[in-house]
Amino acid sequence: MNTSWKNTRVALTNFAKVLTCYKCGNKPINATRHIYCGHFFCKQCIEADFICKCKTPIQPNEICNDHLINSLVSYCSTLAEIIQERDLWNLTTNSNELQLPATTEINSTADNIKYYVPKKNINKQNPKGETKLHIACLKNQEKYVSLLLAAGANPNTKDHNGWTPLQEVVSYGYTNICRLLLECGALPNTSGADNRKALHDAVMNNRLPEAKLLLKYGANKNVYDDHGKRPIDYCQPHSELKNILETENELNNISEEDKHFNYTLNQSYSIRPCDTFIVYALNLREENIKNLDQIVLKHKIKIASQFRSSVTHVIVETNNENVVQLSYNVMIALLRGTWILSTEWIQLCMEMGELFKEDLEIFEVSGAPIKGIPKKARENAESQNPGLFNQCHFYFSFQSKSVYIYNMQLTKDALITLIREGGGTVLKRGPNPEDIKDEEEFIPFHVANEPTHSLYKCRYYIIYMPGKNEPAIKYNMAHIKTLPLAWLIECIEKFTLIDPIQLGLNKF
Repeated sequence: MNTSWKNTRVALTNFAKVLTCYKCGNKPINATRHIYCGHFFCKQCIEADFICKCKTPIQPNEICNDHLINSLVSYCSTLAEIIQERDLWNLTTNSNELQLPATTEINSTADNIKYYVPKKNINKQNPKGETKLHIACLKNQEKYVSLLLAAGANPNTKDHNGWTPLQEVVSYGYTNICRLLLECGALPNTSGADNRKALHDAVMNNRLPEAKLLLKYGANKNVYDDHGKRPIDYCQPHSELKNILETENELNNISEEDKHFNYTLNQSYSIRPCDTFIVYALNLREENIKNLDQIVLKHKIKIASQFRSSVTHVIVETNNENVVQLSYNVMIALLRGTWILSTEWIQLCMEMGELFKEDLEIFEVSGAPIKGIPKKARENAESQNPGLFNQCHFYFSFQSKSVYIYNMQLTKDALITLIREGGGTVLKRGPNPEDIKDEEEFIPFHVANEPTHSLYKCRYYIIYMPGKNEPAIKYNMAHIKTLPLAWLIECIEKFTLIDPIQLGLNKF
């Protein structure tokens, strides 16, 4: 069969253009990135440079090897061989057109307005939790938004009400800024107040252009807010918005493959190195502890003596299947969405003499112990989605201060901490079904897409230990359930609210 690969060739060529060296415009050899402006180059192109092509001053410690770009270049070359695209890297396009707009000055003047782009703490929040990017978006200052994004402003920060810059501009109908944020890596499916997504806001405010942009960049039409409503449920009858949301995979004749490709492509050149890197070593062997200490001293990263909320990466020992056993600290890491890395990360840092801050999925543990759960929990946190127990209330009905379960000894205080880390609330008194039955209906985020789930409208849980002191009354109502402690631990282990019916707990 003769395969032309026409669409693949076009897509691959466009991708290769994004990956070219910012200075020479060719395939980057040993790609190196400037941390502050985000541009990347061939290593030899900038060996003697003290200033980026975009006029940003560069210090030696502000340059790092870009392993992600190197990997992407390698993958492109492999695909080019498969489809016999021999001229993939013979590009004539000016690479400047494919990079983020660069900040040439700290103070920039446009439209008679003086903008200030800070070199440091660009994501600092004011008392309302707003960053400079939030404020620029609210004021519809497109030029300033462009400068802030080029300087490294995070397009996915939330203010204290849970609003992202993208949700702000969608609500107000600032179409150009909406497009710019999406091009620079704003996540269209991040939850805001009441677990609403940007697409909810677009529909509720009748913003047709913004809705089209969100769908083009991968916004999910079938997401639910706290009230169990999808974006289409807020549409006006017979409106164009409703027609678009009812149409499957048809938006401006863009295929689903192209939507995903464009979104991935735009995200690839908005990636910044991890700003913070605080490590916690969890029960490591002596040899790995010594090696980690050397890495900390050489690269001046922080290591925490206790598992604090500021920890970004947990290093653990794994078995031959890259799996770590469940423990209290591992459960905390899952609930926080922290990176859980195997000690292979330490070994490679020692061998290469470099600190690996990107492409960390190579070192991420596969299971804890269930395969795929560490990644699922991390991605939930990176998407800024609500915690596992978001707005759910728990009451521990047993009196013992310590319990033994799943080969773990957990104190009651530890269980309370687990609930709070998952975004839940611990009650001091048992809830009365009659007192809470008339509360406003709430749909937990992690079962919102499953209307048939038995916990679909449940916010209250009475947790007990099977045995002599089981509760005299066990509730199995839509809004309140009495469930064993094993159910709670298994929810954390699988990072989901498990349907009690699956465990045979629907009858008492």
